[in-house]
Amino acid sequence: MEDNFFYVIIAAIIQGLTEFLPISSSGHLIIIKDISNYDVKDFSFEIMLHLGTVFSIIIYYYKDLIKFLEPNKKNLNNIKLIIIACLPISIFGLIFKDFIELNFNDLNYLPYTYLISAIALLSTKFFNGEKKLNTFIIIIMGLFQILALFPGVSRSGITISTLLILGVNKEDAIKFSFIIAIPLIVGAAILEGDFSFNIVSIVGVFISFIFGWMAIYLSNILLKNKKYWMFSIYCFIISLIIIFLN
Repeated sequence: MEDNFFYVIIAAIIQGLTEFLPISSSGHLIIIKDISNYDVKDFSFEIMLHLGTVFSIIIYYYKDLIKFLEPNKKNLNNIKLIIIACLPISIFGLIFKDFIELNFNDLNYLPYTYLISAIALLSTKFFNGEKKLNTFIIIIMGLFQILALFPGVSRSGITISTLLILGVNKEDAIKFSFIIAIPLIVGAAILEGDFSFNIVSIVGVFISFIFGWMAIYLSNILLKNKKYWMFSIYCFIISLIIIFLN
């Protein structure tokens, strides 16, 4: 692994940024693999990079997470919504994970999945709701979140876009999308059960944490200033480039 230290750093930066910027971390890792013939998934530290991004969520939203620990009716409802949001993608992922990895982890499908991301993100330009989260909205969002199992569809992008389209206010939409990433990523890590504790993976965790925090901050700024839709341009360009190169 040490011989590929440079690629590990690049992978950690990409993981940190693309986990929260709505441009699909899995899609970018497939592109890197195709360009460099370097398969990040060969190394067990991939799951460590995801844990680095979990730390960035915890640090960024630590005040909200502390409030979640307070025993009151509102927090119980929030926990219920988090469980509802995570169930569809968790169940679907457990059943179809191997099938998706076997059939969709290549460039052939990326133009279409990135196009889905582009359309979803572009739609956010036209919605500016003030609704609070409720069970019905979270069920719909949870179903659309299943699309994130396919490389090229950003989990944060599809969930935030869905919530905004359904009229949820920006602050709640982005906060909820990022917070539900914690149980999803940790759950996936436990299921994988393949951790790599060495100097390279530790460096990777730190790098993905730093860039993950930066991505969360940038996403909040862009959403607040009604510029979040601009990521659709990037996804559309990536889609065209892959079609041209492929």
